Amino acid sequence: MRIGEGNPPGNALPAGVTEVQVAEAVSKSGYPLQCVASRLLRDDSFWVQEEWSYVDRDSGELRTLDLHAGLDLWDWDGPQPRVTPHLDLLIECKQSDLPYVFFLCPSVPPDAHFPLFAGLCHNEEVAISTDDDRSVWNLPLAVCLGLRDHAFVAAPPACSTIFTKCQRKGKRLEVSGSEPFNGLVLPLSKGMAHFQRSQAPVATRVYFDCHLVLAVGVLDAPMVAAAPGGQHDELAATPWVRVFRHEAAPGGPPGRLQGGKILALDIVHKEFFQDYIRSFVLPFARLFSERALKHDVELAEGKAFASAMGRDWWTGVEGRLRPRTLATTLAWARAVGGNVAKALRELTRRT
Repeated sequence: MRIGEGNPPGNALPAGVTEVQVAEAVSKSGYPLQCVASRLLRDDSFWVQEEWSYVDRDSGELRTLDLHAGLDLWDWDGPQPRVTPHLDLLIECKQSDLPYVFFLCPSVPPDAHFPLFAGLCHNEEVAISTDDDRSVWNLPLAVCLGLRDHAFVAAPPACSTIFTKCQRKGKRLEVSGSEPFNGLVLPLSKGMAHFQRSQAPVATRVYFDCHLVLAVGVLDAPMVAAAPGGQHDELAATPWVRVFRHEAAPGGPPGRLQGGKILALDIVHKEFFQDYIRSFVLPFARLFSERALKHDVELAEGKAFASAMGRDWWTGVEGRLRPRTLATTLAWARAVGGNVAKALRELTRRT
């Protein structure tokens, strides 16, 4: 072991503890993987906070994720938009000699809250009025910005949170779901919830930060995907899986069920991590930045206008999205019968 300059004689390994044992313990702890991920992110100009802390929403205790990394996605020397876009990665790292097994879903949940946004008064949806129908469409931000068609959204295989880690039992391997849930899914989902709460703006804000938030588990372990059926010939090594987790919404009237939301977490092998960032995350973030700056007024106000929504509300919304002005409100008024005062009251009630 190298001796640092000025090291006192008493700062030495005790009898029975070798440098090799210490190195093995450090290697298995996960910290070297955290350092590798941090270095790769800094190489791509991310700022990185190691051991990022969050408040556990259940216990109220302070806990930590391995990394919080971020990028500002707009030119600080340019004009001030109503919404400034940012990319935030919440990362937990795990190491194991034994594989993690992911049971794939036949399809992606259509109502998944992916990606997660934070920092706006209206993080989930934009209320859209139109000129050919009396309805108001409350559409997810990702749909309004045209992000759902990007390759990043559909690229990885999908998995429910029923994924497991193999464990040894004698000469055989068994699977257990508690360790990956407690070690990856739970801290990442709670970290996302804390981040969204911490970025909530006051009601009087006019200018906003809009954070694109991705939760990522980085594994230094074999990753195996199991297709429905579970036969050995349906197993495949995979470097990236998107895990979907349903969370019930707290609160609400007594006796009334809450729908909750479906969150998404990306689990990525360490040797694929840099490619994941450069080939998928950064291009997606650049598209988000371009669209957020283009529609900064609509995002800041949480409401917009788009023509012909009555005829087509499921395709090309981003290209038709406009700020809701007096002219567009009058167009909506004509669509609901021409009574401007009544239309304004109804539009206000709905949004």
